[in-house]
Amino acid sequence: MSQLYSKKIVGYAAYCISALAVVTVLQMPRADAASLSFSATGTNPVSGGNSTALAATAVFDNSISGKLTLTLTNTGPGASAPSDVLTGIFWDYAGSPLTNLTLSSAKAPTVITNNVTTGTNVDLTKVAGNKVEWGFAKTTASTGLGGASGVANPVTQHYGIGTAGFGISPGFGLSGGQQFNYGIITGYDSSNPAVSGGTFVKNSATFVFSGLPIGFDLTKIQNLRFQYGTALNEPSTYYIAPPPPPKKVPEPSATVTLALFAVGGLKVAKKKPLVSA
Repeated sequence: MSQLYSKKIVGYAAYCISALAVVTVLQMPRADAASLSFSATGTNPVSGGNSTALAATAVFDNSISGKLTLTLTNTGPGASAPSDVLTGIFWDYAGSPLTNLTLSSAKAPTVITNNVTTGTNVDLTKVAGNKVEWGFAKTTASTGLGGASGVANPVTQHYGIGTAGFGISPGFGLSGGQQFNYGIITGYDSSNPAVSGGTFVKNSATFVFSGLPIGFDLTKIQNLRFQYGTALNEPSTYYIAPPPPPKKVPEPSATVTLALFAVGGLKVAKKKPLVSA
């Protein structure tokens, strides 16, 4: 085999390998998302004697190295009963336990009492004489965070924050404030005296956790439970993952690369034999 023919073989092989590499890169899924949003809806038959929609969203973000940011938002209608107040969220992580995760800050852009703004940019860890109003809990127990003895709906999740204690063992770190005060509402809707006299976070609050390990995978956050009221037997809603999307056809760029690969193959086929008989 002549040196010229050998060079041609090497050239065709390099061309084919390059084309395959481009196709592979184009089809690789992205696992570096810095933000994920989870939403859930439900009803509260206690609220005003009628079934009232409950809705909430949690956005987790790990764009800051070593930190996890959670923005918790009540997206439902105004509160008319204590069980309309969003008071906690619990979740699981399908990876190595986040043993060093701690709550480093909790901020409310707006705090209201009876529809009147009573505070802005409020630190929810230092309210009313440095009293913690939102606390963080975590555990490695197989049963999760649990709750008060004999509770009908214990917390099976391993991480959570709340403004009420929910009967969760103080040993796990959750230290909620007084009843449902500083829970999250969008506003008031013919509220009873308990609600109209309470102090609440309006719309959303943001929580920042430190101690995030290297290799943390945001997509492993799962099994979210949004809790309302001050007891675990009050309404809660769960995030339900949507069904997987239908299989995608190759993107135009990938299709073009495949076409070039095919053309290269045809050129090789049309060449004269590289080794003479």
